[in-house]
Amino acid sequence: MWRKSLAFFNPVSLRACAMLIVAAALSGPLAGPLQAAWFSDNGDREALSQLREGDDALRSNIERAVLTASNRIGWVEISQCGWASNAVLVTVGGQDYAITSLHLMTGKGPGEVHCEPGLAAEYLPNAAYIQLGEYENPGDTWTDFVYERVSLEGPPVNFSRSGSAMPWVHDWVAFRLSRNVSDDIMPEGAWGAGERRGAIRWSERQNPAGPVWVIGYDGRFGDENGWQFSWQGCEQRRLRGEETMLYFSCDITPGASSSLIATMEEGELTLQGIVTATMSPLIGMDKPLPKNAFLWNMGTTSVPMRQKLDPSSLKHDGKGWQAIVPWN
Repeated sequence: MWRKSLAFFNPVSLRACAMLIVAAALSGPLAGPLQAAWFSDNGDREALSQLREGDDALRSNIERAVLTASNRIGWVEISQCGWASNAVLVTVGGQDYAITSLHLMTGKGPGEVHCEPGLAAEYLPNAAYIQLGEYENPGDTWTDFVYERVSLEGPPVNFSRSGSAMPWVHDWVAFRLSRNVSDDIMPEGAWGAGERRGAIRWSERQNPAGPVWVIGYDGRFGDENGWQFSWQGCEQRRLRGEETMLYFSCDITPGASSSLIATMEEGELTLQGIVTATMSPLIGMDKPLPKNAFLWNMGTTSVPMRQKLDPSSLKHDGKGWQAIVPWN
């Protein structure tokens, strides 16, 4: 039952973009040499299941924050069109939303849609605990928790028929959950047992550079380690302007779409953006990380998401969008 459900996942190739190569040729290097392999060797990725098994007394603050954030990301499935992806749980005005990528629902050309917005969709809030083959007892309390499904209400916010050539700032949708899961109390055996799940907060600042953490399912990691979520820390760079791509140096491969890109704020990982694209022609080439960040992997910043879902919490100071109302 569980295997059949998750088989709907289709690791859609994330978009490579020739204009990025042009931009890179026209720009100077944005970063010095970093000791990392490029995008696909997953040498620095770690399974969340492995992280949970560690000695809590030996965990770093970052590792604890990663485990807390992992309770606040999940998996969206639209089985009628064979579509599924990572998703990030946020709460706006007391309503939970699952944010995921628009490009996985649209076709290549304008007007082409391979996944209509009115189809039945579900959110798996505990997908970060799934390890296929380990939970084979439907009706068992832990299995029921791991594979819990919550219906999503359509059409999703920000859906359009723009095709996969859409501006990247538009590459997201947000589904309303039919019931809030952010108020759920985590059960025994889960990270934060006895505590409220919560949701991912918006990042109060879009950092032009600095550390980020990517958490979610990745295609190659899943192929090599079994279907499960993983995490990795790396660097980001971002162009000036509030509606630009962010570039990050974490390994990703097809299937990583919509993974959380988080930054640390006051001891908590917050939503800096979601994974959007990788330089597909270079997948599998384990090269040193390019000095030029325009050749790194790409994400859509959370600013346009917050502008549309929670506009009253932002103001524009002439330089960029600033938070004026504390999140939650």
